Amino acid sequence: MRKSGPTEFDTYLKERNRRTKTALSAIEKAGTEAALDRCRALARRIQADLRHKKPEHFVNVMSLADFQVSLERAASVLECEHRRFEANPSERDM
Repeated sequence: MRKSGPTEFDTYLKERNRRTKTALSAIEKAGTEAALDRCRALARRIQADLRHKKPEHFVNVMSLADFQVSLERAASVLECEHRRFEANPSERDM
């Protein structure tokens, strides 16, 4: 029997979609190159912070793996957008 209200997963998906829309809006406003630069800077900062950590410092390895996949996907999307804008400079003014 299913609950009448939204499940925890439904709530998670709704929040994730909201954050994705917010992030995409910010990327569109600031420009793909600026977003890529911020992602690179964040990745370098995370890498520096994690370099000195030992595996036992991480509470949930699956969460860390999910975070890594999310970062890699975001970088991939931004890279594709950057290539698309480089190929079609007229789209930058849209």
